[in-house]
Formats: sequence, structure tokens, C-alpha cells
Amino acid sequence: MTLIKNKMFSFILLIIIIIPLLILGFWVLVPVLLETPKFTILEKNKYLQIRKYDEMNIAKIITNGERYDGLRKGFIPLARYIGAKEREGEKISMTAPVMQQKKGDNNWEISFFMPSKFDINQLPISQNKNIEIITAPSIILAVITFNGVASTELLENKLSRLIKGVEEVNYKIIPNTKPIYSYFNDPSTPGFLRKNEIMIPVEVANNN
Repeated sequence: MTLIKNKMFSFILLIIIIIPLLILGFWVLVPVLLETPKFTILEKNKYLQIRKYDEMNIAKIITNGERYDGLRKGFIPLARYIGAKEREGEKISMTAPVMQQKKGDNNWEISFFMPSKFDINQLPISQNKNIEIITAPSIILAVITFNGVASTELLENKLSRLIKGVEEVNYKIIPNTKPIYSYFNDPSTPGFLRKNEIMIPVEVANNN
């Protein structure tokens, strides 16, 4: 009887250990396994990287509201598009990150990078007429990477640090451009495991 109890205790203990490890592994590995946009690092310092992103196909939608509300309103229809919920054809693999950029007063452009195996003419047309499929040209971006729950305060602090970092390299922020907020994890991921980036368009500074 004691042997059976010991085996049951060991089994329960094993389950208690394994389940959290599996969940942790899911949170850590899934974003790593997703395809991300391709880029070349041109320069970096302790704050940032200057990256040249390749041309990429994206699905995008314009929403409105406060930052988080605008993100949620855009994520849902885009997720339904890649999941083939409101269109014919195969599902499209999820990629990372989900990108968000302000467009005017309280409007946001939410976008998903499309897997590189698809040409623009191979991507299905959405039945949601608000979703647009475009080819975004190659672009140079200053990028800061950080972890945590993407609160307004955290994003503002990291954006300030990004701007400071750009001042220390031979690049300048392109006037009248808005930062792009990039989120790599789903909301169930603990804050300390969440990867975020802020990107802003830059160009080579004129030193004359």
C-alpha cells in the first residue's frame, strides 16, 4: 500500500513539474518558431539597431480608438483572414510581430507580415473590404528591443531611449514619421517573457 502511495505521489509531483515547464516552453518557443521579416543590421549601439528590412508583403487594416483598443480591433479581423474564417482557400501561417502605427488622430494601422513563400498575387483576397494586401518597400528602421507588458508608460520610456540612441549614430529620424510598435507574444504570455520592439524610419544623416 505504501509503495502505491509513493508511486502516486511521485506521479502527481511529476505532473506538477512537467505542466508548468510545458507551458513555459510554449510561451518561449512559439514566437521563436514563427517567421519574422528579414533584415540586415547596418549599425548598432547600446540602445538600438539600425536595420534595413527587405521588401515584404503585409496584410493591414485601419482601426480607431486608444492604442490597446485599436490593436485589438485590428488583430481580430487580421487573425480571421489568415485563419481562412471569412474567405476561401488555405490557412496562412501566423508570423511575428504584430505591428501597429498611428495614422492621424486616434487611428491606427495594424498589420501582419505575410509568409515569404507567398508572392503578392498568391495571397487570397479578404472578404473584409477593410483589409488591404500590399507590398511594403525596403526600409531602414531604428529599432529598440525590450521585454515587458507594453504599457503606455513603458512604450514612451523606450521610445525616448530609441530617439536618444539615434542621436548617437550617423542616422536621423525621417521628419513627420510615426513609430511602429511591434508585439511578438500573445496576451497570455507573462510580462517578463514578452518581446516587444519599437521601430522608427531613419535615413543617413547629412554631416555637412
